[in-house]
Amino acid sequence: MISYHAVNRRGFALIEVLVAVLFIGVFMLALLQVRNQALYQFLQSGDQHTGAWLAEMKMAEIVSEDLPDPADEDTWFLEDSGDFAEFDERNNEINAEVNEDWGNRTHFADFEWSYTKELIFVGPDFIGNKEDLDNWEQPLDDNGDPTEEGDPREQPAARLIRVTLTITLPPPKVGTRDENGDLVTGERKTIKVVTYVDPAVVFDAQPDEEAATEATPEG
Repeated sequence: MISYHAVNRRGFALIEVLVAVLFIGVFMLALLQVRNQALYQFLQSGDQHTGAWLAEMKMAEIVSEDLPDPADEDTWFLEDSGDFAEFDERNNEINAEVNEDWGNRTHFADFEWSYTKELIFVGPDFIGNKEDLDNWEQPLDDNGDPTEEGDPREQPAARLIRVTLTITLPPPKVGTRDENGDLVTGERKTIKVVTYVDPAVVFDAQPDEEAATEATPEG
């Protein structure tokens, strides 16, 4: 005959096991989340390092060509975008020459770039591009009366070329699951770089082709 105390003890042992299993499950889930977060931060730090390197090279490229010309209003705002897929092509080409087992890989194509080049006007009370200048309106004070600020369109202003480059990093490689079980990743991070160029230095430094031709000695 099984005593009451033995049955009661077995009941307590079963509850203790279930509690222990539940605790281990929660603990393992927490560890998994910590691991995913650490992996995400590691991957993001690597992408940010690569993105900064690409931004430095791309900025050096775009400031050396096709800048807005103060004498040509059609060039006062320029923009373009793309990715770095050509780096993958070059990388695969080089490695395929030394490793016949090398397969085409894509990594740099996930990094995207976009830039704007603007001729901006800098005055005593104004800084902006051609669109800002055209849309300028007289500021009002707290009483709704026009201020004494001068119209920047009638004032002398310095001109600068503003180059803005944005590098968009690859989508996060890890994420979380929503209530439907679908993978949800965070927003793509970006690196933004802005530099200014004096158009007088750029265009005054370029030799006049016609004058250079006339000055070329014959013989």
